[in-house]
Amino acid sequence: MKVGFAVLYQWQVKPGKVRQFVTAWADMTDALKAQRGALGSRLHRSEQGTWMAYAQWPNRATYERVGTLEQIFPDALDRLLDAVEDTWPPVFLTPHDDRLDPID
Repeated sequence: MKVGFAVLYQWQVKPGKVRQFVTAWADMTDALKAQRGALGSRLHRSEQGTWMAYAQWPNRATYERVGTLEQIFPDALDRLLDAVEDTWPPVFLTPHDDRLDPID
């Protein structure tokens, strides 16, 4: 599958809020897939302790049509924001060459 657009997110999660953050992130991801055409996301924890998610979209136009996240799953957004101590602006990525193999 060719990916037309991706977004990289990064957060610092509050101590004791990791489970809440991960659950809220999963709920938001599932809602974006079901309701707004997202292709899904992968959540990672860096060795520096920050959390990063790589979200894939068919194209930038689909991403831009999402609207506000409050409209999609307000409870999950509230839980996610409550768990986050700091965040960085999203990084928009247009794939140039895709050589990532899927894991079975």
